[in-house]
Amino acid sequence: MKVTKRLIASIFEIIIGIILTILGYTGVVDSYWSGMGTALITVGVIFLFRTFRYKRDSEYKEKVDVEVNDERNKYLRMMAWSWTGYLFIFITAFGSIVFKIFGYDQYSMMAGSAVCLLITLYWISYLVLNRKH
Repeated sequence: MKVTKRLIASIFEIIIGIILTILGYTGVVDSYWSGMGTALITVGVIFLFRTFRYKRDSEYKEKVDVEVNDERNKYLRMMAWSWTGYLFIFITAFGSIVFKIFGYDQYSMMAGSAVCLLITLYWISYLVLNRKH
């Protein structure tokens, strides 16, 4: 874990979150951005505490390092992303058909477009990785 980069990123997230929240409450931007600011503050604070704990607690540091660098965990993360991709494609493709049957053409088109985009990204990723490895 890169402590300095994570610390800077956490502080940056908190600052951007505070700015978005203030802009939302003053009416400069809508409530969506205010909510996004609150979420950024929350994530920034959580990661800030995790970074401080990582620096101070040697047992926690070892646990995090093993979790990040362990080959089994890397494999499990890769497999989880693979399953997520397959499930997303099948669920969204099925949803596209169901939406079309029930006359929700716009939702059907959006779901079909999402499937098309993901398959295109998969194909491009495969071609790039095939050249590298």
